[in-house]
Amino acid sequence: MSKLLISIASVGLLTTAFNLGNLAKASDSTSPHVESKFEFPKHRWATVRQTIQVHVPRNSPALESLRIDVPENIDFPTSKVEITDGDRVIDAPISRQGQRLQIGFSRSISPDTHLRINFNGVQRNMRTQLSVYYVYGRTVDGVNSFLGEAYFPH
Repeated sequence: MSKLLISIASVGLLTTAFNLGNLAKASDSTSPHVESKFEFPKHRWATVRQTIQVHVPRNSPALESLRIDVPENIDFPTSKVEITDGDRVIDAPISRQGQRLQIGFSRSISPDTHLRINFNGVQRNMRTQLSVYYVYGRTVDGVNSFLGEAYFPH
């Protein structure tokens, strides 16, 4: 009986260790990058809130704007997009051209900042199996770069 309990506990610890690696990843990057993504509620079929967290590291140039390519199976009004830095809402005009969002910050986002881009009231089309957002950024020194992707499985 004790061998069975030890085996079950070992399998549980191994499963937890492998899954934690998918949730957190360290980055030594000196440029802005997509750090994580969240979805709430996790098991809802149609309307959810999806959040992408972008990290502007301490040694990187300030972030001037973002461009996000939104998946084809996602629909939401731009009025439901909210950008925050901790508890503070960041005022940023958002324009939409098809499946592309352009976010220009009124003030550049300083280094050592974690931005959260909240897509509230996202209507998912359940005929497709995944949602991948592609995030691009432009720094104050004029460099455009790919910051990463946020993958939301259904």
